[in-house]
Amino acid sequence: MAAPQALVNANANEHSTMEPEKDFPQSLPLLTRLRLRFTRDIDSKWGDLVLLGCFYTTGMVDAVAFNTWNCFVGMQTGNTVFAGLGVSHLPDNVPRYTWTKSLVAILSFCVGAFFFSRWHRTFGPLKRWVIMSSFFIQMSFMIITASLISARVVGKSEETADEGTNDGMSDFPWHELCPIALLAFQSAGQIVAGRMLKYNALPTVVLTSLFCDLMSNPDLFTAGLLQDPDRNRRATGAVLLFAGATVSGALIKTSVGYSGALWIATGLKGVMVLAWLVWSPKKSPQGQR
Repeated sequence: MAAPQALVNANANEHSTMEPEKDFPQSLPLLTRLRLRFTRDIDSKWGDLVLLGCFYTTGMVDAVAFNTWNCFVGMQTGNTVFAGLGVSHLPDNVPRYTWTKSLVAILSFCVGAFFFSRWHRTFGPLKRWVIMSSFFIQMSFMIITASLISARVVGKSEETADEGTNDGMSDFPWHELCPIALLAFQSAGQIVAGRMLKYNALPTVVLTSLFCDLMSNPDLFTAGLLQDPDRNRRATGAVLLFAGATVSGALIKTSVGYSGALWIATGLKGVMVLAWLVWSPKKSPQGQR
């Protein structure tokens, strides 16, 4: 009888570890259960779905930024080239000091990467409240920017044909640097989140390295449809960023305009915040709470 009893006990222990969501007794106070839930690590499995959504929002946001202020806020390689050319006052057909927008975007992105990486590492890379707050901060900065555009505080940069009006610093729209800085700062949060979730194959704000890794894959055409997840993620990410830019461009040409396209991207970022709220927690090791 000892052996069957031992088997029953083993099955009971196994069953108890298979239900991590029920390890917070209902007898605990509500605030205690909420604290335990929000301080618990989320399960990074399927986190690539959120990151793929970030590719789409990057396409939308960068399309708005480039068409509005002649710079990028996510992809910093192009901004580096623009800033370098600007030192020599090139291209000739853009207002003077336009290169400062690219420089501000680069610096803000770097500050954002520094901030978000320290935020995750200080409080816990995958704690629910940490990753939720990271995406909430990103969304908040997008809300501020979209509000500035909607209120016509900042708008589309107009290239003037009269070069004489572009020689003085007073003619440059310096107030446009504010929304550029906000969007570039929040863009860094996406790629940092990808690093924390251990999906290094998904740099959500750049495609150059992604294209290289995708085409360098020796099993690019030979692996089965579901046999190479990284290949599939990279290909899907590239398509989604392109789709986001395409949709944003189409919206900009309609009555929705620049602000509407940015508001839609902001809403998508809000959906990501809610997704982390209900995301499955990381399963507790056997025998631990």
